[in-house]
Amino acid sequence: MEFAIFLLLVGVILGVAAVAWSVLVQGRQMQAAKNTLNESNNCLMKYMLMAKKIPTLQYFLDSCKKSDPWGTDLRYISANNNGELNCNAASNGVLTVTVAPGDIKSSIAWIIISAGPDRQFDYSRSSFHVDLSSGDDLYVMASDMEIHNEVCQ
Repeated sequence: MEFAIFLLLVGVILGVAAVAWSVLVQGRQMQAAKNTLNESNNCLMKYMLMAKKIPTLQYFLDSCKKSDPWGTDLRYISANNNGELNCNAASNGVLTVTVAPGDIKSSIAWIIISAGPDRQFDYSRSSFHVDLSSGDDLYVMASDMEIHNEVCQ
């Protein structure tokens, strides 16, 4: 009887430890994904500062593409396909992004997306709009204001 109680207690302790370990590992993966997104974004920003152009998809694929901690390649979306940057224009960012229901960001120059822990991209996209409000996708984006503050001033 005492041995059965001992085994029960050990099982409960191991179960709690396994859940805690899983949460810890998932937290580390999420932080690693955010770091990877920021590294790709910094790569694009460096290009933009040097070339005075919005990075194209080809530049991202050649120079800034990375994989998230779950092994899925990041995706880059920009509506400015020719890369031209006009500091005299009111806006270079032509994307709008829904990050949560009712939370829409406008004048976005680019967005980089990770599929997240489920390894499936959950966003939807039309020509100039990206909806990230469902699923577990992680992202980083550059706004028109950031671009003007970094390059045009």
